[in-house]
Amino acid sequence: MNGDRTESDWQGLVSEYLVCKRKLESKKEALLILSKELDTCQQERDQYKLMANQLRERHQSLKKKYRELIDGDPSLPPEKRKQANLAQLLRDSQDRNKHLGEEIKELQQRLGEVQGDNKLLRMTIAKQRLGDEEIGVRHFAAHEREDLVQQLERAKEQIESLEHDLQASVDELQDVKEERSSYQDKVERLNQELNHILSGHENRIIDVDALCMENRYLQERLKQLHEEVNLLKSNVAKYKNALERRKNSKGQGKSSSSALTGVLSAKQVQDLLSEDHGCSLPATPQSISDLKSLATALLETIHEKNMVIQHQRQTNKILGNRVAELEKKLRTLEVSGLWSLPGGKDTILFGDPTLPTTQRSRSPLLKFVEQPTENKASPKDDVVLNREEFEDQRDAVESSAVNLIRNEKQKSKKAPSPDVTVAHEYKAEQVDKA
Repeated sequence: MNGDRTESDWQGLVSEYLVCKRKLESKKEALLILSKELDTCQQERDQYKLMANQLRERHQSLKKKYRELIDGDPSLPPEKRKQANLAQLLRDSQDRNKHLGEEIKELQQRLGEVQGDNKLLRMTIAKQRLGDEEIGVRHFAAHEREDLVQQLERAKEQIESLEHDLQASVDELQDVKEERSSYQDKVERLNQELNHILSGHENRIIDVDALCMENRYLQERLKQLHEEVNLLKSNVAKYKNALERRKNSKGQGKSSSSALTGVLSAKQVQDLLSEDHGCSLPATPQSISDLKSLATALLETIHEKNMVIQHQRQTNKILGNRVAELEKKLRTLEVSGLWSLPGGKDTILFGDPTLPTTQRSRSPLLKFVEQPTENKASPKDDVVLNREEFEDQRDAVESSAVNLIRNEKQKSKKAPSPDVTVAHEYKAEQVDKA
């Protein structure tokens, strides 16, 4: 019994000890927190003391300056000190009067605005009263009147901002017009200088844009012709190699060992593959080499056809770009007012002697709409440029481009294969061998 009590007492003491230990730890933490707060408070106290000293010093300095302003510089004599004080007071009074004058102007402006708003509100109230006599007299509350006044002020500010934006846009438009006129004069001078350099006619000014467009087109065509020449050179070298191998094989008496290198037509390939004895060839190295040579020839043919198609696509692209540039040029002339309806007021007569030289600038594109004349034709001949002629010439350009594309396609389709003789000889050799 005593043992149980002592054990229970011991456990109670242990639990009390643990509780006291926890309390002690919590007290320690609280003491640490309080010490930290004390440190922060001391730091804040020091800062406040420093700030108070600074403010005290500043107060003393301001007080000293104020006394100096009131009493004047003690180093000066009393008369000059009074004059300086009077001058300072005069300047202060002038500044104060100026500030008060600005405030008076602002208040007068506000008074005028308020009077106008009151007048407008009275008129609005009178109109609503006259319009609502059958329903009853309508009265605005104070907050509604304030809202109306605020709306009017906002609308007025918006109108002022829009007027400012409009004025800025007008100024910008004027600057753009001046810049455009300067660029037009510059272009006309450049055209005249270029015409003088090229020793052209005075009344037929060369168009720089048309020359650049023509130069780009010719460069693209030259590049394409170089590619076609390289392709033809490779084909010629291949045909020469084939003929040399053919001659060597004939000299050695090996007629069946000739290799096919060249362009085969679809009909020739179909004839070679549709032979009854072609499928029953023995699996010999010679027949395998012949089939390999046939496959090589077919691959080369496909490659060349692909090259031809690629060149045709490039040609179509170049012609399409050319047509697009011409259409753009015609559209530019149309927008710039270089043509009008037949018999209209805006019809322009090119070569009119009454116009100045800068206004008689002519483009090389006008050769599409001019009638053929002799080399010694008079420059005073009038040429009328109108809408119908431009549309006809544009249709003619488009139709010529389409016809050119069709002719190139037909030529590529009807072009005879330069290796037809070699293909027929190879076919005869295969028949003899079978």
